[in-house]
Amino acid sequence: DRRKPSVSGKGRQMFNVVMYIGMGMFAVALIATLALMLKKGDRSRAVVSDLVFYCMVGMYVIWTFISDTSIIYEVALLAALLGLITTVSNARILSKGRR
Repeated sequence: DRRKPSVSGKGRQMFNVVMYIGMGMFAVALIATLALMLKKGDRSRAVVSDLVFYCMVGMYVIWTFISDTSIIYEVALLAALLGLITTVSNARILSKGRR
């Protein structure tokens, strides 16, 4: 039986505080993208879509440190692979298919 080490007291509270600060920083980054979304142009929208996606992946990873879930790493790896594919496809769309 594999169990997680039990951390209690001040150590666990400090860890949670640090994780919530990290999630807050990602939330601020997501809100800051609203200014970029108002800017017109396909290039800025492609960059903003990647930024939003990777911020959400980062928030998920931080959330998994706090919560007990069973498929933590599978979802993160799948999101990273999908993020890579979308970044490459956005680059191809912006370059109009040129290599």
